[in-house]
Amino acid sequence: MAGYDNVPDYEIKRQIVEVAQMMNRKGLVGTYEGNISARKGDKVYETPTGNSKELLTEGKIITVDMDGNLIEGELKPTSETPMHTICYTLRDDVHAVVHCHAPYCTAFAQANMEYVDKVSPEMNILFGKVPCLKYGTPGTPELIAEFPKYIKDYDVVFLAQHGVLGVGETVLEAYSKIMSVEMLLQVYYIRKTLFPDVECDLPADEIEKLTQMRLKNRNK
Repeated sequence: MAGYDNVPDYEIKRQIVEVAQMMNRKGLVGTYEGNISARKGDKVYETPTGNSKELLTEGKIITVDMDGNLIEGELKPTSETPMHTICYTLRDDVHAVVHCHAPYCTAFAQANMEYVDKVSPEMNILFGKVPCLKYGTPGTPELIAEFPKYIKDYDVVFLAQHGVLGVGETVLEAYSKIMSVEMLLQVYYIRKTLFPDVECDLPADEIEKLTQMRLKNRNK
């Protein structure tokens, strides 16, 4: 099965609502922040603009086409819809996109910092690095100008001054990738705070081994 092709519409909406509420409980979004989408064929199901993720219901999920035009639902699409549709255009394996303001990820984004960590095996196996894309005004073409440069190779990216975006086969997978980075950054922060002078990096040959594991998993 490819993504959501054989998944009923109501189940897609249920998954979006479930992840939206998970994001709210984890403190990854404020009342009006973040957005989630899932693609089924030429239709994109997404959270509408200006609606609390905590109070979101299946009836509030809207549907747009790949150009961002509303085709189902009564609420307004987010101005960041192009940030979602470009991911689907760039990668056939992506069927879900999650954007939020996870605190540790957003701190890196606001500092215009990529995340590279030679200490964590998990970080190197799962992500390699999390790049930080150049700032663009939300809702404008500038926001997605660097997506073609990075989305093909990275499943999670920081958006400078803004937040974090993750892609995946499902909504839950895209969300889980962001949560994984968020947890890794929490440990990174604690380590740097408690042990700022301790050298913890793995040897270069081990980093290379982990990198090869990541590339092998990605090419499956």
